[in-house]
Amino acid sequence: GLIPLTLTSILPSLRPLPCASTSNQCETPSALQYTVLYISLALVGVGIGGTRFTTVAFGANQFADEASRDVFVNWFFFSLYTANLLASTVVVYVQDNVGWAWGYGVCLVANIISVFTFIIGKWHYQDVRPQGSPFTGIARVLAAAIRKRRVALSPNFDDYFYQDDSEIAKKEPCLLTPKF
Repeated sequence: GLIPLTLTSILPSLRPLPCASTSNQCETPSALQYTVLYISLALVGVGIGGTRFTTVAFGANQFADEASRDVFVNWFFFSLYTANLLASTVVVYVQDNVGWAWGYGVCLVANIISVFTFIIGKWHYQDVRPQGSPFTGIARVLAAAIRKRRVALSPNFDDYFYQDDSEIAKKEPCLLTPKF
């Protein structure tokens, strides 16, 4: 997704002409320009949505003990927010003062380096295979929800705890309502 997005800022045929400073009228982008822009934005969105939320779980699965997992998660989020800070400052500065092509180019190079680093380490990763199908659990929940859709809720607050947890017992309960 970042490759075609970067190309829209480099190739004049993939972007509309700049607006004239003396006129309020701007040239409308062509169908090709719109298509390339929207496809590249969709690919970036799918790439972010498909990796951002699974990366931390994949990384944490590489460690056997909980302390190492905690350290990994702390460093992962520290790195993530540091990268967000850099993207919000350095990349924006580059785009404003050097050019959009350089700004997108910095992002593209950073992504290429991260993918290359990920692929190099592939041989060292623990491959934890999923057990069963994720759709089985979803189907069971949907079937139970449909089967129990007319069951009246219990007025007893204690019926909603699955375990006897002293921390939960200390907290003030929320009032039960028949609304969703």
